Amino acid sequence: MELGISSLGDIIDFGLSNKWKNVDDFLFKSTEACLNFAEEQDIAVVEIVIDPQNIFINEIKQKFVDLMSSYSMKKQVHGPFIDVNLCSHNNSISQASVEAYIETSKLCEEVNVNMMTIHPGLANFMIESIREYNKIQLTKAIETLLDFTKNLNLTICLENMPKNTNIMLDENNIYEILRKINRTDLFLTYDTSHFYTNNGNVEDLWETSHNIIKNVHLVDNFTKETDTHPPLGSGKVKFKEILEIINSYNYKGALIIELSSNKKLQESIDYINRFL
Repeated sequence: MELGISSLGDIIDFGLSNKWKNVDDFLFKSTEACLNFAEEQDIAVVEIVIDPQNIFINEIKQKFVDLMSSYSMKKQVHGPFIDVNLCSHNNSISQASVEAYIETSKLCEEVNVNMMTIHPGLANFMIESIREYNKIQLTKAIETLLDFTKNLNLTICLENMPKNTNIMLDENNIYEILRKINRTDLFLTYDTSHFYTNNGNVEDLWETSHNIIKNVHLVDNFTKETDTHPPLGSGKVKFKEILEIINSYNYKGALIIELSSNKKLQESIDYINRFL
């Protein structure tokens, strides 16, 4: 296992600070801040959040590529998730979401990143029966994305979701959806907080899916109604037990600390190191 950090906390910190000119500026500076911290603290892996991906299609793209290339630690990417909805029953939105991930995968290739986490989106919150159609839409979208990336050196990991998204929820729902998609080149990012909100059985998830879990997000939570990403150890997620289960399957991938603010990132690192 390799302990890593996400740039999400820095993105939120910079976004709330109002010390930025535009979206390009705060995403670039937040990424730089995360990479600097990782280098100073000898962090093994950094997961860079690319959202929105279109800022790296314009003139800032080369500047961002140069930034990523100037740091030697292992890097992976979290694709865009705000406004992205692969499983939408609106075909135009689903297709646009696929395009967003295709553009991000091209960036991954340019910066020599070989892992990208994606979100399935939001299934229908009003009409439960439409959620079956959401699964069909997700399957079609994933197939299109994987067909595009099959010739890239890129592992695609679909993340499990909190309960208010109505898709990729507990171990049974995850297994059902992955079986429907039925692709051997699709893998799983396991998020501890998302799974917690669904009362998921961690042992069962790892027993059935350990061979396809390639990425782990370490996220705490106070409640099963929201997903606030507080400092690790401040909430109710049982990291000691979770890490014992993960370790029992000889997991060799990244453990990414993902916070809503990186102001207490060091405390979270110190906390989780007690169990590694």
